Amino acid sequence: MEDIFGALFLGLSTIFTIKVLSWTFVGIIAGMFFGLIPGLSGLTGMGLLLPFAIGQPPEVAFSFLLGMYAVTTQTDAIPAVLLGIPGTSAAQATYLDGYPMAKRGEAGRALSASYFASIVGTIVFSAIFLVLLPVIRPIINSFGSPEFFMLAMMGLVMAASLVGPNLPRGLMVASVGLLISCIGIAGSTGDHRYTLGTYYLEDGLPIVPVALGLFAVPEVMELMIRRSPIAHSFSAVGGAAAGLRDTIRHGWLVVRCSIIGGVCGVIPGLGGSAAEWLGYSHAVQTARDKSQFGKGDIRGVLSAEAATTAQKPGAIIPTVALGIPGNASMAVMLGVFLIVGLRPGSAMLNEQLPLTFQMLWTVTLANIVVAIICLVLQRYIVKLCQVRASIIAPLIIAFMAIGATFASNSFGDLVAFAVFGALGLFMKAYDWPRVPLLIGMVLGEIAEPNFFISVQVYGASWLWQRPIVLATLVVMLVFLLTMLVRRARGRAEIRGGGADA
Repeated sequence: MEDIFGALFLGLSTIFTIKVLSWTFVGIIAGMFFGLIPGLSGLTGMGLLLPFAIGQPPEVAFSFLLGMYAVTTQTDAIPAVLLGIPGTSAAQATYLDGYPMAKRGEAGRALSASYFASIVGTIVFSAIFLVLLPVIRPIINSFGSPEFFMLAMMGLVMAASLVGPNLPRGLMVASVGLLISCIGIAGSTGDHRYTLGTYYLEDGLPIVPVALGLFAVPEVMELMIRRSPIAHSFSAVGGAAAGLRDTIRHGWLVVRCSIIGGVCGVIPGLGGSAAEWLGYSHAVQTARDKSQFGKGDIRGVLSAEAATTAQKPGAIIPTVALGIPGNASMAVMLGVFLIVGLRPGSAMLNEQLPLTFQMLWTVTLANIVVAIICLVLQRYIVKLCQVRASIIAPLIIAFMAIGATFASNSFGDLVAFAVFGALGLFMKAYDWPRVPLLIGMVLGEIAEPNFFISVQVYGASWLWQRPIVLATLVVMLVFLLTMLVRRARGRAEIRGGGADA
């Protein structure tokens, strides 16, 4: 334990050297930009900034890239809340309750709550990191393809439940998302599926233009039709205090969602989208009063932001311990490891343990710093809510179109953006849930390869011979049964109320 604490403080002291700290702040500012611009993301920033990190000492390169990586999920909440534009797939759940709060003048409160929840999420799972470090290898090694497949299936069921009592409609939309995820060349067989003979679809549909089309276009069109600001009045002064009170009031929920998000980061392949939705669905399912979720419930913002931020330090664990990237951005970071001559595994948990802790400290420090910056600039940021739609909507559309093309730099991105924008308008107009479709797309890419590997390696026996698979299946069945019982009770109450009238 003395070695661990010594490495912990050595990693912290390294961050506060002039060169490392300077590069960390450059990364933080870059990360704020990539989070604020819809369509960009931490992965995009990691790719663009990678050339600047190459050639630097490991402690400088990692601090620079991780400073950028850590803060994008905080600042991408700003366009999601203020403009109704979830710039990345990891801001979709924040948008569900944050944007309605902005429309009723509570943008400052929603944003402040997101910042404080992000700080708590990072700190909570950073502390858990210390506890898990000695035993992390056997925990990660206990997960195989069957477990990943079952976790994806559980995520789909939870996604369907987010639409309220209409579970069949949610399952239908999630299934459509699952089918859309099949577009492209099948990794297991090499067959072309739903590609329509176009080269663009061979790699599947990128998530960025789809997410922007589904969620952002309907909101921008609504703004243009209303020809009015997002909110005629807003509370900038006191927003920080209100957000802090909300975080304290729902502190146990924030801690639970932080743990959920961190676990999603530890499990390779799940990432920020799964973390945010699992955290959000946990908040919905454990709440006594669910009526305000999706209409501006602060618990939706807190749970989503705590979970998606906590997965950032969580994703470091499998990357440094096993060489298995916890998410796509960590895959780029793994490449940096190899370039600078480091090998993930036992070396990172022994000889290079101070560097491992420096990575953890960087993520924690970056989240705290950017939260303070955003809180200081809060009164200016929320004024976006009062800009006239005729001014802001064309700018938003232009940024969305540019952001959509960052997926693959292809004209096909713009076509996908337009098609899913029209689909999003239709689904919103006819009250069809859009969230399960996107989650179906995200989780489908996880579920399919793991299902084929499971069948090829274990046959059908993995369904009953692996304890974690059985436990996940039981949780899913209980969850579905609970939802069906609640739906039946709701219908009975409605009928009873009609009869009494």
